[in-house]
Parts: sequence; structure tokens; C-alpha cells
Amino acid sequence: MTHAPSREETRRAYQRFHARRHRMLLDVLQRHVPERAERGLDIGGGGDVAEMADALRGRFVCELHAVDLDADVALARAKGIAAQRCDIDREALPYPDAFFGLALFLSVIEHLYNPHHVLREIARALAPGGMLVVEAPNAVALGRRFDALAGRNPFEAFNRCNAAHDKLRMEHCAVFYTADEIGALLAPDFDVLECTYCMHTPPAGLAKRVLREAAFRLNPRLADCFFVAARRK
Repeated sequence: MTHAPSREETRRAYQRFHARRHRMLLDVLQRHVPERAERGLDIGGGGDVAEMADALRGRFVCELHAVDLDADVALARAKGIAAQRCDIDREALPYPDAFFGLALFLSVIEHLYNPHHVLREIARALAPGGMLVVEAPNAVALGRRFDALAGRNPFEAFNRCNAAHDKLRMEHCAVFYTADEIGALLAPDFDVLECTYCMHTPPAGLAKRVLREAAFRLNPRLADCFFVAARRK
């Protein structure tokens, strides 16, 4: 009989899966945030930014704030983040205009019904010249192309996640984007400075790992996810 993984085993597996993605975020911030912002905001990132809170506070922000739902608010507070509950699909961000110098919007936009609303709110809460980093799963990643060719739904895992965790009462999640589409969504309020692609590190056999890496090196647009760095106009 197999045993259920412990909380610590689950945490280590999460860290392994996201390690490259987290390093890429720090690299992007290093290029575009040369001086620490007084205040930074994480929009709905949950465990991602909680895992990286110390690195972010040490290098990029003095105060780290967050908005999220339910259990993720407690997770962020446990890491010393000033977190508040906010349904970003429907509610205004609970901050005054131009309050932040940096905003992180990581693996959230694909879960939203109304991304235009939250992007307007982010623009309002960011000071002119403030930085926004958006990260999202890549709609045209190599693995999703293979799933589609095999007759499988490329977004099935995300659908299951949303249904299991009641993500904004979404039963299905197929709102996936390319980096160019994210750039177009940002264009009214932001100047896009950089788009860069990244891979996760899922458990996989040697042949699959080699194929994934070769495809990524030949064509980064086949990567699992991407980051878009943009400056508030």
C-alpha cells in the first residue's frame, strides 16, 4: 500500500517542479528592478510568492503585500506578507492609487473570467514607471500540442484543479494565452519591456526530458510558460 505524501514531501516536490520558473522570475526582476521598491504586490500567487518571500524582500521590495483567496491568505501571512482577501475577478484592489512600485501576477490570469478588470486595477495601484511581471502557462507549449494531436484536452489538469479547489467557482479553465496576447492585453496601460520563456521540471523519464529540453532550446516559444515584464505608462 502506498502512503500519502507528507506535507514536507509535497512541499519539496512543489519546489522541484517550480525551481526553474522561480529562478527565472528572480532573473527577470534583476534586469528590470535595479532598486528596491518601497512596496510590492503579489496578485493571487498563493504558494509561489510565499515560497520566495525572503528573496523578494531582500532584493526587490521593502514591504511585500498580497491579495488572494481563503487559505492562501493565511499561507502568505505566515510568511510575513501583508495579505488581504480579495476576489480580483470582481472586486477592486484594496489599495490607493499609485501605491506600489512593483506588482507580480503569476499563474493567475488563466483562472479569471474578467482579466481586463484586474489589469485595470493593477494599473491603478501601480505608480507611473512601476514594474509589472505577468507569468502564465503557454497555450502553445509542446506538451499541449502533443496532447491535442493525441485527442486529449491539453487543459484537462487545469480544469481538474479549478474544480477541486473552487477557483472563483470556475468549473472549467481553458482561458490560455500566448505571450503576444498578454502583451496586447497590457498595451493600454503598460510598455512591454521583455518576454522570456521558461520550463517546469516535472517528473518524467529520460527520453521525455531530453525531448522537452531539445525542443525548448530550438524554439523557446514551445516552452511551458512565459514571463512578460512591463512598465506602467
